[in-house]
Amino acid sequence: MSIKLIATDLDGTLMSPDHLTVSPRTVKALKEAHEKGVKIAIATGRPMCIIGSVVEQVNFVDYIIFSNGACVFDRRKDKNVYENLIPFEDIKELIKYLLKYEVYFDVSYKGESHYQRGIEKYFMDDSEFPNDFVEEVRKTMNPHDDLAEFLNGDGVEKITLYTVKPENEKEFREKLLSYNLSVASSFKGCLEATANGVDKGKAVEGLCTELGITAQNTMTFGDAGNDCQMLEFADYSFAMGNGTEECKKSAKHIAPSNAEDGLAKTVEKYVLGR
Repeated sequence: MSIKLIATDLDGTLMSPDHLTVSPRTVKALKEAHEKGVKIAIATGRPMCIIGSVVEQVNFVDYIIFSNGACVFDRRKDKNVYENLIPFEDIKELIKYLLKYEVYFDVSYKGESHYQRGIEKYFMDDSEFPNDFVEEVRKTMNPHDDLAEFLNGDGVEKITLYTVKPENEKEFREKLLSYNLSVASSFKGCLEATANGVDKGKAVEGLCTELGITAQNTMTFGDAGNDCQMLEFADYSFAMGNGTEECKKSAKHIAPSNAEDGLAKTVEKYVLGR
């Protein structure tokens, strides 16, 4: 096996169950792989604004694929090397549509999270995320009296709907798809939409092309629906033991859960030869 790129999801995969820390064993395994010449990429649905604390823990990471693949940030060049944004006119119409409903949503714009002031009352956390993590996320959300006006005609990386009521999910999904957007979900009650053709798999594939490698040289890790495409792409793909059934069907292999240092154990075995 000649692995030259490892791309990993964050929540439920690289991160410990607290969604805030990376275990010492995982850091050590990835660092040793990196020292052997393996490129390391984070591939997450998160916007850039809530990735910083992760990168501090794995500060040797080469690339950050964020907002479900809408952008790829090269840490060595200190800039985005790829962007595929939702056009402003589409976002403007979607904002107007969603404001008619009791739903919290935000847009990822230039790496930051932004929302319309007043809809925060609909942010009801019924997820399985720890309270400390939820509070950290809340701190990164920026309110605006007029969200569309703030965007000033620019496209956005992603629009995310949180704590969607079951009776609204089908309608919201169909509305997002009507704009020819790619729609995924990384946790219960969530809908995430990006520009047409955007997903983690295409971002990883593009990165491979840039690096001059193939799926045969690529190892990917994930646990949720928004990881499926990159698991399908890589020859050495691993769904976490705690992952969804959809995710496990997309992967070639199953790794132990994130609570069991599944990513570290897999890298140790297949990349480091231990």
